[in-house]
Amino acid sequence: MAARYEAGETSTALAVEHGVAKSTILGILRANNIVVRRQPLTASQVSEAVRLYESGLSLSQVSEALTVNQETMRVAISKVGVTVRAPRGREQRRMIE
Repeated sequence: MAARYEAGETSTALAVEHGVAKSTILGILRANNIVVRRQPLTASQVSEAVRLYESGLSLSQVSEALTVNQETMRVAISKVGVTVRAPRGREQRRMIE
C-alpha cells in the first residue's frame, strides 16, 4: 500500500479497493511514517460542499457526508466566496451567558 501511494496512487483509490474509509488509509500511511500529500478537493467536491452547506448542513455534517477533512472543506468553500457561519454551539453559549 505504501509503495503504491508513494508511486502516486491516491488514498481514495486505495480506500475504495480495500473497502475502508480514506481516513483509515491515511492513518495507516502515517503510522508507517509515509509523508501524506495534501488532499485538495476536486471542483465537483467543492460544488457539492457548497450545495450541502448552503442547504443548512454544518461544516461537520458536510465534511462527514463527503468524507473529507473539515478544515480542507472549510478553506475550499471560503475560497469560492461562501461565508462560513459561526458554529451553532457558540451562538447558543453566547445566548445563555
